[in-house]
Amino acid sequence: MASRSYTEQTIKQLFGSAAGRCAFSSCRRKLIYPATEQSSTTIVGDIAHIVAFSSEGPRANSAVSDKDRNSFENLLLLCAACHRLVDGQPADYPDEVLRAMKKEHLDWVDRNLENEMSDIKFPELEVVCSRLISSELADSTALHSLPPRDKINLNDLGPSSAKKITMGLMQAPLVAEYLQSMVTHVDPDFPPRLIAGFRHEYDRHRSTGIKGDGLFLLMESFAAGTAADFERHAAGLAVLAHLFQVCDIFETAS
Repeated sequence: MASRSYTEQTIKQLFGSAAGRCAFSSCRRKLIYPATEQSSTTIVGDIAHIVAFSSEGPRANSAVSDKDRNSFENLLLLCAACHRLVDGQPADYPDEVLRAMKKEHLDWVDRNLENEMSDIKFPELEVVCSRLISSELADSTALHSLPPRDKINLNDLGPSSAKKITMGLMQAPLVAEYLQSMVTHVDPDFPPRLIAGFRHEYDRHRSTGIKGDGLFLLMESFAAGTAADFERHAAGLAVLAHLFQVCDIFETAS
């Protein structure tokens, strides 16, 4: 019998794309509570299936393979109460309603990120970058701008990823200014250490065969961290988009 289990990448994609919140539009409760001095990070959300995991479950469809049932596309992040509701009343929440709910929630996340993007400043970038830097230096420290559209096409990124990159690049001058200030006043190796942190995460996922939008979503989740905080998420996306543009994170033309 198939196992109700999910890959690390699928879980990160799900929580990251949903901004760690319940996808039910009348709820949208935060589902991740950051660690405190006394306690570890606590997750109170449920991973719900759009098409049921089991052949007897709500919205069951025997034509869907076990692998596809546990895929990101078939999963929805909900709080426990909303999960119980959609599974308890499947006639009111068929699969097409849940798919529409997921799309609407992802669009809502994008709108909130865009709203927050214009408000991020050095303090938000500092919180994000201090968590991402590596103790090692990137092999190549030279930063060379590449046309974003060419790089998007080369990496098979679709409209959703392209939209996120465009959104993040709104703050590219601020990110560049922040990195230069770190070089001047704090650590001359700060940019290559930051690049090394991103490159290590990129190579780790790329080695498993993930690419395209799935890989970009994993990198976005890595940049944003676990907090269901749009301000921090926007700052992480700005850093990721800047590095996508100016260095060899993601594939570049040879």
